[in-house]
Amino acid sequence: MSEEKQIKIKEVVQLNGYSLKASGAVDLVLVAEYGELVKSVQVLQMLNNDVTIKAKVPGNKAMMLGVWRVKNVIVDGDGESKLKFNGLSDFIEMQNLNLLPLKSDDNPRFQILMEAQIEIEE
Repeated sequence: MSEEKQIKIKEVVQLNGYSLKASGAVDLVLVAEYGELVKSVQVLQMLNNDVTIKAKVPGNKAMMLGVWRVKNVIVDGDGESKLKFNGLSDFIEMQNLNLLPLKSDDNPRFQILMEAQIEIEE
C-alpha cells in the first residue's frame, strides 16, 4: 500500500550553470554549501517525480523556474553538494533562468523552493 505526499524543500544555493540543447532538453546545476547538506540529501526523495522549482533572489520577488526531474545529487568530500536537474524547454521558464545571479555577482546565493508529489511505500 502506498500514499501520496507533498514534499517541499527550501535550500540556499548558487548557480553552477545551465544549458539548452537543440533537442529542447535543459540541464541545470545548482551548488549548495555544507550547511545545506541535509536538505540536499532530502532531494533524493524526489527522484523520478516532477519537481517544481521556484527561486527567490534577494531584492526580487519569487519566480518560477519550471518543472524539472532530479538527474543526480553529488556530495563531495567537504560536504558541498551539486544538485543536477533536467527538463524540457516547454516546461522551463528560460527567461527566469537568465535572471539568476552568477558566481561573480556580489551576492551569488539565492533560495530555491522545490516541490514534488511523491509516493510513499509503507
